[in-house]
Amino acid sequence: MVLKIAVIGTRGLPATYGGIEKHCEELYSGLVKKGHAVTVYSRKYYTKHNEFNGIILKSFSVPNIKGLETFIYSFIATLYATFSDADIIHYHAQGPAIFSWIPRLLTPKKKVIFTCHGIDWQRDKWNFIARNIIKLGEKASSRFPHFKIGVSQSLVDYYKNKYNIKMHKIYNGIKIPQTQPLIKGKENFGLKENDYFLFVGRLVPEKAPEILIKIFKNLKTDKKLVIVGDSAGTDDYVSGLKNLAKDDDRIIFTSYLYGDDLNELYSNAFAYISASKLEGLPITVLEAMSYSRPLILSDILPHVEPVSYNNKSGLIFKTNDTDDCRNKIELLLSMTEKEVISMGSASKNIVKEHFIWENIVNQTEQLYLHEK
Repeated sequence: MVLKIAVIGTRGLPATYGGIEKHCEELYSGLVKKGHAVTVYSRKYYTKHNEFNGIILKSFSVPNIKGLETFIYSFIATLYATFSDADIIHYHAQGPAIFSWIPRLLTPKKKVIFTCHGIDWQRDKWNFIARNIIKLGEKASSRFPHFKIGVSQSLVDYYKNKYNIKMHKIYNGIKIPQTQPLIKGKENFGLKENDYFLFVGRLVPEKAPEILIKIFKNLKTDKKLVIVGDSAGTDDYVSGLKNLAKDDDRIIFTSYLYGDDLNELYSNAFAYISASKLEGLPITVLEAMSYSRPLILSDILPHVEPVSYNNKSGLIFKTNDTDDCRNKIELLLSMTEKEVISMGSASKNIVKEHFIWENIVNQTEQLYLHEK
């Protein structure tokens, strides 16, 4: 059975921004390969093409008003999708789901799906109006979609505890990559193999990169801290981070990197590190694991969940606890090469067993085919 799927909630494809974009790129590329027809509604400033990997991209302009852009985009995309020939309308993220009642009311034969990638209203970047709009989206997401998906157990538990509803757990996924030699990393940033800790992500307060910077400024090591990412409407915050790190040349900001440029940094990092305070199930952590990188992670549940399959894959520290984080960094630095390699191998094995995209595509397809 060929399904026609309309997708709302991603900025567009290919993914060059965040985890939702990467999730949608991989998921819907896989579903197209299985013979389904997918249309992604996207924002014109982000989308340069009308098609990607067989996915139809329908883009339109929305006003760039912080806190309202996604709201306006989601309303327009919902109208397009509702009156299209789609069998399924799939919302990604809580904010866009605020309009999930519209297809339920106007086109009751369509199946409405929602995927929660994180508790978005908790993100520090939102102002009062935006935060409350997203809270309404959360309430709508708990009520109107026929099926709800959480990308981690902690999100499934959140909806169960707060709304007493069933949510299906379908993880974020990952591909096992080919490692790459360090070429541009050497040329552009002076890096060496296995000589730096790596963080990848949007530079926003809830990811707390300032904790890592403060620790490294007082850490006795020749290894570097490489921060891959940049502003997400947080220019003042990013300026503060760079000012904090300006007197330590071991701390390197690369801005956003993609494709081979990013892959070679994953391939040659000593370890992956994150002090984040809020995640859904971070694809960046899964990517690091797929490259056999050891992990040092804050103890938020979306970090703990993948590591819990084998606690020898990484070191966990108390969130917001700089002393504990420093202790875990120093512990990893004190390990033998064999111990570090073993930790990275454990990470990769977890990904192979639990987070491969093929499995996630199949699980999503089965939910699409399920009776309402």
